[in-house]
Amino acid sequence: MHVPFFELDGALIRIRLPGGALAVAAAQAIASVVTEVGAGPLELTNRANLQVRGIPIDAVAVVRDAVVAAGLAAADPHDDERRNVLASPTAGVDADEVIDTRPLVAQVADRLGSRQAVGLSPKFGVLVDGGGAVHVRGRRHDLALGAVRGGDGTVRYEVQVGEGLPLAREPDEVVWSVAPAQALGVVAAVLNACAPFGRANDLVAALGRDRVWADIVGRTGDALTCRSDLAGPSGATGAAVGVVRQRQAGRVWIGIAPLLGRLEAATLRAIAELADEAAGAPLRITPWRGVVLTDVAEPDAAAVVAACEQLGLTCDPAHPANLVVACAGNRGCAAGLADTQADARALVARLADLPAEQRPRSVHVSGCDKGCARAQPAQVSLVAGSPSGTYDLYADRQGAPSPRFGEQVVAGLDPQAAIDAVTAQAPA
Repeated sequence: MHVPFFELDGALIRIRLPGGALAVAAAQAIASVVTEVGAGPLELTNRANLQVRGIPIDAVAVVRDAVVAAGLAAADPHDDERRNVLASPTAGVDADEVIDTRPLVAQVADRLGSRQAVGLSPKFGVLVDGGGAVHVRGRRHDLALGAVRGGDGTVRYEVQVGEGLPLAREPDEVVWSVAPAQALGVVAAVLNACAPFGRANDLVAALGRDRVWADIVGRTGDALTCRSDLAGPSGATGAAVGVVRQRQAGRVWIGIAPLLGRLEAATLRAIAELADEAAGAPLRITPWRGVVLTDVAEPDAAAVVAACEQLGLTCDPAHPANLVVACAGNRGCAAGLADTQADARALVARLADLPAEQRPRSVHVSGCDKGCARAQPAQVSLVAGSPSGTYDLYADRQGAPSPRFGEQVVAGLDPQAAIDAVTAQAPA
């Protein structure tokens, strides 16, 4: 759990959820304490974590203690803040996955929260991908492990340090890899190597990539090997929204998209009750700011979807709510220069009036140039550029000067003009 910090609407607590897993009882406990202290809303983040906003200053300790009691955070915030592990929200149920990553995710989270990881930055992150249809490749992390199959049929984890797992790879490209049984040892070696520097990129900057790999290989014996026969990545991820058959016969997982990744406490409680009644399985928070319910009996899926829609949520992959992300904006963040939440909601409503084929692939509405709400450039970004609430429009184009947003197309748009400009962008 992040040590509380203060925004315009009160204190904010960030709850780290390794692999995005949120037990039903824990979700209910969060909903209860948020209601009790009059906080909210709850935000789902692009690291598949949960943020509680608007906490009255005198209630911070109450919320903190409730989160620890629910088993969602270590009592020592310095240990807890390192438990950053991202994984697919469909791990263990994805019909296409190479391996179920949940056991490794739990082991990595425990290692990050231990005294052995002291020295690592709170921003240090580990990504573990199982190679399924819904995956988390392409996201830069300090350490990334992605499951693939070798030419001999064996399962290996491709290993990247300070880089993302690629979405595409040249034939016969040589990559470092490790067998699943030895993966935790490689994780421990990378953590030990990075601890004196805080982050992997700082380690690489100090020693150079070749020396870093030599050091890590030396720490792991023969666990890491270079292979050129690993199956290529699967390209872009599938949508984590909708009703999809699981690898388990007769079961489906259901992906839910809250508007702009925000939930009221009552809505979180209702989703937890749906999950409990349908299967009793934990909720899975997604890095696309949604929720996945797993192990739902196939005949019950329609009723679960209908219940979600009654809560104002969508399970439709084609709904424009899946296209737009936005930060807290000037109503909740001191850095915000525009009311991004109101403007993004208006944009979603406008996009709903367009045929799906005429909508942009993705839109980021950011209240400042930090771009906190999205890790990678969206096809189109609106970035607040002045306290008057105007936006600059960016497009993600090859060779664009801004790695965060892309190339600036036009500046100084009022909110209505900015929405018009987004809807005029040709879909990618």
